[in-house]
Amino acid sequence: MNFMHKENIFIRPLEESDIPTTTNWMNDTEISDSQGFLPVFNLKDQLEWYKRISSDKTRYIFAICNNTDARHIGNVALGNIDYIHRHCMFSIFIYDSNNRGKGYGIEATELALIFAFNKLNLNKVYLRVSEKSVRAIKMYENIGFVKEGVMRQHYYSNGKYEDKIFFSILKSEFCKSIKK
Repeated sequence: MNFMHKENIFIRPLEESDIPTTTNWMNDTEISDSQGFLPVFNLKDQLEWYKRISSDKTRYIFAICNNTDARHIGNVALGNIDYIHRHCMFSIFIYDSNNRGKGYGIEATELALIFAFNKLNLNKVYLRVSEKSVRAIKMYENIGFVKEGVMRQHYYSNGKYEDKIFFSILKSEFCKSIKK
């Protein structure tokens, strides 16, 4: 797949050489907490995971890279792809807080949606987001995602249960929002 570009970032398929960096990121409690996994990843296991998923067509994981220096700043993914019902689950993170709030997440999300709707011919992309992720929720709503519901006490973190909000966007909705 060719790189997909926007004004400030581009996305490219995650490569084996990215795994040491992403393993460190995933062991950062802020990232592991936001993504919903325990920070207990080791490099050997992650390299084995990468080899298993690199030919898996039910998920695509992309590195988000800065246009100015091609530095890998985060990941965006489409997973649980169902080609019969034509939907998938979306996830994203920007690792360094200095790179957040600059529009990189919006650009990466739009590129992933273009890939999902135009290349994979999917009809719906959905996601779960923590109720406390106010900036992320605002971003998703600005892009055109619609709140479908709340999964009550769905996630346990730091001794408390928290709700996860379920959002989705349809291909027709995304096409309308891009034309604006």
